[in-house]
Amino acid sequence: MRKIVIVSGHGRYATGLQSTLELLAGKNKDLFYVDFTEEDTDETLKNKFMEILEENKDSEVLFVCDIIGGTPFKVAAAISNFSPKMELVAGCNIGGILESVLMKDQLSLSELAESMVEGSKKSTMVFKKINGSASAFNVPEGEGI
Repeated sequence: MRKIVIVSGHGRYATGLQSTLELLAGKNKDLFYVDFTEEDTDETLKNKFMEILEENKDSEVLFVCDIIGGTPFKVAAAISNFSPKMELVAGCNIGGILESVLMKDQLSLSELAESMVEGSKKSTMVFKKINGSASAFNVPEGEGI
């Protein structure tokens, strides 16, 4: 069964992630981005979600929201709570989202949700400073993401 991912959050969170994900991995027809702006209400956000769901009614759905307890999370929770074809995660970072989205076709919906949370945890760290010269950080031109 096809899986889609709906990313939502406050302000331009979703479209900001869209820009980053598309830069790193290209466009993906199974990802949808829904911003919750100052002009929106719970109801307008729900309508945006429902439009995507109606267009993809035969798909499993993973909602990805910026913060636990925020309006995007609450609306997605109300929609997904009673559906075995829907999961909801919140607070994931770009590393966890990217890694999971690239593997989504090999994972069940629940595994996809768990993978996104675990990947986010693994890609979060505190930089440990080293004593030494700046030359320790010489990276050849063109290296990196």
